[in-house]
Amino acid sequence: MKQELQKLFADLHLFSSLVANVRLSNLTFDDYHFKKADIEVDLIFAKKTQFAHLQEAFSALFKKELFDGEEWDIHEEPEPNDKQWLHSLQEVWIKEYFLNKSMSMKVVDDNTFLSRLQRDLRDVNAPESVVHELLLRLNHLEAIQMKQGHVYDYIFGQSESEYFVFEWGIYV
Repeated sequence: MKQELQKLFADLHLFSSLVANVRLSNLTFDDYHFKKADIEVDLIFAKKTQFAHLQEAFSALFKKELFDGEEWDIHEEPEPNDKQWLHSLQEVWIKEYFLNKSMSMKVVDDNTFLSRLQRDLRDVNAPESVVHELLLRLNHLEAIQMKQGHVYDYIFGQSESEYFVFEWGIYV
């Protein structure tokens, strides 16, 4: 999994093309957002069956986060061959979201991640039923810490049937 992601970041042309070709309106995601004071936990899940491969899934989850974060309408996605869109993905958005000093790309131990997930969800008062549901979804887990900081973490992973993104941050 880590090698596939490294290849994606080594070839920003490929990455931007994959992002551009994703049609968010054709995909389904399960979003979870929890907040308590300045601490936020976000998870996004997508069924593996929607994607041909891991790189496509990562690109789709990134595009969803980009559209959500920038508050863009998914029904107004640029065409996949729009040169300006491809250029802005490659030269601005991918670099802004990922290629900075907090980029880490480290394999995360399953048990460590699951313990941390439980703790972080309880810290933001996520209902126990939701915590249990999320843990069930994360069977046969593989996870990569994409960004790590003192007040922000970003983890991409896959379970037996889903891809996911986990974000934890302190926002003041």
